Amino acid sequence: MKRRTVALLGFVVVVSGLAVVGGSAAWLWTQLYRYRSPSAVELAIPEGASGREVLAILEDHRLLPSTLAGRLYLRFAADGRSIHFGRYQIDAASRPVDVLDRLLAGRVEMVPVTVVEGSDLDAVATQMAAAGIGTAAEWLKSTEQVDWIEDLAPEATSLEGFLFPDTYQFAQGIGVEAAARHLVDRFREVWADESSRVPGLWGSPFDVVILASLVESETALTTERARVAGVYLNRLRRGMLLQCDPTVVFALKRRGEWTGRLLRIHWGIDDPYNTYRYPGLPPGPINSPGREAIRAAISPDEHGYLFFVASPDGGHAFSRTLAEHNQAVERWQRSRR
Repeated sequence: MKRRTVALLGFVVVVSGLAVVGGSAAWLWTQLYRYRSPSAVELAIPEGASGREVLAILEDHRLLPSTLAGRLYLRFAADGRSIHFGRYQIDAASRPVDVLDRLLAGRVEMVPVTVVEGSDLDAVATQMAAAGIGTAAEWLKSTEQVDWIEDLAPEATSLEGFLFPDTYQFAQGIGVEAAARHLVDRFREVWADESSRVPGLWGSPFDVVILASLVESETALTTERARVAGVYLNRLRRGMLLQCDPTVVFALKRRGEWTGRLLRIHWGIDDPYNTYRYPGLPPGPINSPGREAIRAAISPDEHGYLFFVASPDGGHAFSRTLAEHNQAVERWQRSRR
């Protein structure tokens, strides 16, 4: 009799347990798979938000009927994944499980941005602000983070030259510092790739990047870049003034005096970036050079040219002597009349 009673009690416990488990499973299924959001939602997950905070956001937007169900799913089904911050466009009638999987996969709304070769910090800041990634003032502030490149350029006073020009896909809602760091990281990738191709640099990495920015500003022709770099390196080694017009334009811009036209009188302005007045390389890069300009500055052509000027036939005419250069200048001026 006692044995039958114990067996009966055991059966009741098992059946009750199965009922509880079954009921819980049914509840969880209903909360995650049967529920449908009533409307479309633009969802913003802030950077650094905890899992509980994210679930509360989903509940507030009526994308998740129970935060408990969400916690259970994240605990047992996330499979080591974590929620990604950013902005998401959630369609109406979405299931909570689909919303959670999307957040775990990081399928955020993206913002495409193309930073053009030769863009200076002001241009990058303006472009990023126009794309909705912070404000121009925030971008200019972020470019003071010179510790990001201290190992490459301890002399740098800003990130000018180190925001690599490329096409990027940023998550909507990304912070300015995170986006800026991404551009710097891309520069470091390209720099490591290109600098590894030579046994040694002719100068410090900072000097090479400065030269690359001059090359970027002087010519868009791939076939000329290394030759232009060689001209500037020849002049540096001879102690000649570089006389690079784009450095004067940069000086005028940073002084707030650029009107869109470079005149001979500007060659005399007292500014350390004015390479008509101050010898050697300017104090820093004047723009963001692209891969080809960096490659040219790392490996300049070896030749005897000391001058170049725009050619009527396109590109530039290169000269070894001042007399040859003056003739090339005259030909250029005649072509413009």
